[in-house]
Amino acid sequence: MRQLFLGFCVAATPAFALDPVGTVTAYLDGADLTWEVLRMEDGATMAQVSDIGPLTMIDINAMGDGDFHINLIFEGKPSVDTAPAGITIDIRPDGATGPAWQSEGASYPPKLMLERLELDGAGRMKAKFVASLCRSDAPTTCNFVEGWIDTDLGMP
Repeated sequence: MRQLFLGFCVAATPAFALDPVGTVTAYLDGADLTWEVLRMEDGATMAQVSDIGPLTMIDINAMGDGDFHINLIFEGKPSVDTAPAGITIDIRPDGATGPAWQSEGASYPPKLMLERLELDGAGRMKAKFVASLCRSDAPTTCNFVEGWIDTDLGMP
């Protein structure tokens, strides 16, 4: 009976088409990791650009070897010549239930080097990031991470 119920639940769940619009790669804790930034059937992406007064925020989430998240805060209009005023990085190689490698609380702030940033049309970002990340379950365990982002930004 239980298997029948579970089978019904899976069959009743709508299937969403997810199309990759970008990739994130990184080397952390001795492993090469890769994630995809995805676009849903309704056009929404896992990358968003938001203007909040004088600030512009770029949020990128990606799935693959666990979960990846980066939040960038720019004062004024972002450009390849302007470094973000704030950067947070969260990498969860085991997914949402596992420990995170976080930039928050690390000894050194993360850095982002923008190679390309387009906010017109669909938007596009290509950048390299470096950071010291510490484990959420063992804050004194920290590692250096280096990675690359190449993605559409999901602009309307």
